Amino acid sequence: MITSAQTTTQARGNARGSRGREILRIAAGIDGFPEGRDAAALAHVLSQATGAEVLLVAVHSAALLPVGPELSYRRLRQEAERILHEVRNSDAPASRTATASDFSVPRALLRVVRRHHCDLLVVGSAREGPEGRIQIGDRTRQLLGQFKCALAVAPRGLHAKPPRLRRIGVGYDGGPEAQAALDVAASIAVGAGAEVRVQAVVDDRPPPFSWSGLSGRLRAEWDELIEDEMAQMRDQATAAARPMAPHADVAVARGRPSDVLLELSATVDLLVIGSRRWGPAHRLLLGSTGEALMHGSACALLAVPRPTEPS
Repeated sequence: MITSAQTTTQARGNARGSRGREILRIAAGIDGFPEGRDAAALAHVLSQATGAEVLLVAVHSAALLPVGPELSYRRLRQEAERILHEVRNSDAPASRTATASDFSVPRALLRVVRRHHCDLLVVGSAREGPEGRIQIGDRTRQLLGQFKCALAVAPRGLHAKPPRLRRIGVGYDGGPEAQAALDVAASIAVGAGAEVRVQAVVDDRPPPFSWSGLSGRLRAEWDELIEDEMAQMRDQATAAARPMAPHADVAVARGRPSDVLLELSATVDLLVIGSRRWGPAHRLLLGSTGEALMHGSACALLAVPRPTEPS
């Protein structure tokens, strides 16, 4: 909910002032299957919220041998262009289109994203995945760890009913990766007029020793420690969300982070997460929570690369 024109202007300034957080160019991988239409539809929804331009990309293989006109490079390119034209007309009007030739689809997408300086790549879920859920396939997995831009995945069947971004969820754990995710969510929410749910989770699983051997006193002390950490996390998340113009609903839960965020994905239109806390800077890397979301989220998922410096 946008509170006033003044706070809206302030939020746009905050979002654009966050280095590397504004989405200006979006690429969407199109493959001629319904999941490619899902990617195009999500890219269009995000472009309406951010004002970003959309580039629909179709990758075709080069013919190994000149065995006939059906497998010629020209014929393969024409077919890719036909698919792009149909998808643009049905799911992403006013988008630009581009074709690429490579025997590796992930490698071609990586090349196109770099060449066009895209801030976000949108892909569809695996064709064998459940309807209405996210499940990444081998090609998307090959992109992880290579990308310097954000990656969004559309649930299967999204193109049949593209979402209106009314609620955006953000996974928050207090680290710079979570702040990067919050910055991206803020920039999208301002343009969409969406509410933001900042969801922090304190993992309350005990250390790897026998829980059954703990005395009642130690159990009580462990619960007190978790409650203290939840209070600290709430204060930190509230402070981080304060500059945002859309009303930010901050919540803190205890439990397994993947379980809490999967539950949240059923109540929001877009879920934004950061990369894991360790690994190369400015890369898209998933931890156990990100892996679980990439194989079960009930809404579109946007993963943000690790920042080059703390936010």
